[in-house]
Amino acid sequence: MEPTTPRKFMRIADMLLSKGYSVGQQLGEGTYSKVRTAENLADGRMCAVKIVDRHKARKDYLQKFMPRELAIIAKLNHSNIVKCCAIIENSDYIFQVMDYAEKGDVMGVIQEEGRLPEDVCKRIFQDTLSGMKYLHDMNIAHRDLKCENILIFHNNRAAISDFGFSCFYNNSLDKCQTFCGSKAYASPEVLQGIPYDPKLSDVWSLGIVLFTMLCGTQPFGDGNVTTMVQKQLWRTYTFPMTTSGTISSKVRQLVHVILEPCVNMRPTVATILVSDWLKK
Repeated sequence: MEPTTPRKFMRIADMLLSKGYSVGQQLGEGTYSKVRTAENLADGRMCAVKIVDRHKARKDYLQKFMPRELAIIAKLNHSNIVKCCAIIENSDYIFQVMDYAEKGDVMGVIQEEGRLPEDVCKRIFQDTLSGMKYLHDMNIAHRDLKCENILIFHNNRAAISDFGFSCFYNNSLDKCQTFCGSKAYASPEVLQGIPYDPKLSDVWSLGIVLFTMLCGTQPFGDGNVTTMVQKQLWRTYTFPMTTSGTISSKVRQLVHVILEPCVNMRPTVATILVSDWLKK
């Protein structure tokens, strides 16, 4: 997105102030949105606010994806899902006021600290699975799960965020066809343009998230799509030599099970939750 001009920033600040929020620094940005810190003036609590500029976003996003996102986040209430505290709209902007994750997102942690210890990966992954199972049980698919969309709070709780590409899906015969998410996290069926089950596509993304946390790199990269699909179908990924002797055989096996190119053989979130690696 283009930088926010001082005039636009003042309009945003005035709008949020009228609703009881003082806007602060920018935390990040997406294709059609920017995220800033905000303070709830009623209780002093820090929040994050996602700001969508109606004049910059594509029409199909505003007419299809945004209404669906707002309908979905209004239904969500789980400790491993980032909570939306308020939705504020006017003719120019849509604001989503959310819980503020003090430690940022998982990718930021990896970039700052390198690959994560296995016990830290297990804690984050367990929380992420818990949130994803909640979504899938409600017949909601995320469709954009990645390390950048898993946030870490001050108490090390992990929570899933950003439901811009999410959809309702009840395992009907009608598959999804819209390409969603980031290439590096997308399943082979999505990259091939094949109608897909979005819940099982979410599972593939979970495997990429786990590998990335363990290794500090992604198994298939995000380059040429044809090459990526070939690597996915043939499972031509390797754990870096730096992980030798530092991560268990159980988690290596779990990654292998999750990154199953055959959709009919790919596990569900519920199955992953009872895997050997995650058993207490």
